[in-house]
Amino acid sequence: MSNVAWKTKPSWYIVAKQDRAIAPDEERFFAKRMKATTKELDTSHVPMLSKAEGGGAVIMEAAAKAAH
Repeated sequence: MSNVAWKTKPSWYIVAKQDRAIAPDEERFFAKRMKATTKELDTSHVPMLSKAEGGGAVIMEAAAKAAH
């Protein structure tokens, strides 16, 4: 791949602070590298299941900003 979307388009990233699959510090590194708007949730690896309201709020924020 020569072009990846996160290099040219706004990105959002949820850091799952209780993640045991990917270390939260690694998630923070990924988010910083892609210059993402970052939200941290006190959740496990799958925030859309364990913290659906928080994950949904991040999606709604991203959609609202993308619409402008």
